[in-house]
Amino acid sequence: MFQGVWFDSYFTAFFSLFVIMDAFGALPLFLMLSEKIPKAKRVKAANNTLLVAAILLLIFIFGGSAILNYFGISIPSFQVAGGLILLIIGLKIVLGLKLGAQQKHVELYEFTAVPMATPLIVGPGTITTTIILVAQYGYVLVALAALLNLIVMWIVLRNAFFIYRFLGHQGVEIISRIVGIILTALAVEFIHEGLVALVSGSSL
Repeated sequence: MFQGVWFDSYFTAFFSLFVIMDAFGALPLFLMLSEKIPKAKRVKAANNTLLVAAILLLIFIFGGSAILNYFGISIPSFQVAGGLILLIIGLKIVLGLKLGAQQKHVELYEFTAVPMATPLIVGPGTITTTIILVAQYGYVLVALAALLNLIVMWIVLRNAFFIYRFLGHQGVEIISRIVGIILTALAVEFIHEGLVALVSGSSL
């Protein structure tokens, strides 16, 4: 019984992070930024990107709650605010909106940290989701879910050109839009749960 509950919680945490990190949505930008560098350096770029993303995720998994407490922000309030951010990101993906100019080709050590690791992989949405999940499921489970998501992201980025050729531009777009719809629904759930907690005066 306990194992079943743990597995369900782990799947929920993993899938929540999988949707917001959006590995397939990161493909087009990674391809654009790395198109002029040799294959060996593309692999190194994927490694560097995931290393920076992993460090950032660990910081917010184990220190996110402390940051909120320092500023006097409750989890329900953060959940509502974060849900609104996720809602905007989800609608942006579904509707294909561009918020800000896309960054053109830059040097390897520039694009692996910014914009790939952050804000693309570990941005406001990922940070929000991570802190909320830790409040619900604890540090260990969320850390394991984040680790598996980073492995998935690493595999996708290391094989970015092959995956893109296999799926095609339209295939990647379709997957991204589906992810966007799921993310929008997840955002509504976050907002709903946060509002319920605020109205009832309880905390997650």
